[in-house]
Amino acid sequence: MSKTSIKVEIPESKPDMLNKMGEDVLKKHIELGEKSPLNGLDMETFAVKLNDGKLKRAQAKSLHEQAELLNQQAGLSMGIDKSQNTKTAGTVYSTLTSARDILLGLNRGQERKLTE
Repeated sequence: MSKTSIKVEIPESKPDMLNKMGEDVLKKHIELGEKSPLNGLDMETFAVKLNDGKLKRAQAKSLHEQAELLNQQAGLSMGIDKSQNTKTAGTVYSTLTSARDILLGLNRGQERKLTE
């Protein structure tokens, strides 16, 4: 008779999956009550840590979305959004391009002087 090997992966590099697995284990533990084989573990601390991790992940996702929006808004101000180019008036990129062209024109033949 051959033995079947069962492997249970714990997705430590996938926090959302790790949280889901933790929720499932905690739910079953609570459901089994005194019959739970996990009663020897500190499941109260486990529940606190699981909840803390879930809340912090949710906060991190929210902050990431805010950061993405701010970066997009900054790109529009700077003039470096995909929809913009050097001719997009009123942007940092457009103004710097114009300033460069004026200064190069005024200093033709002495361009190195502009590094000052």
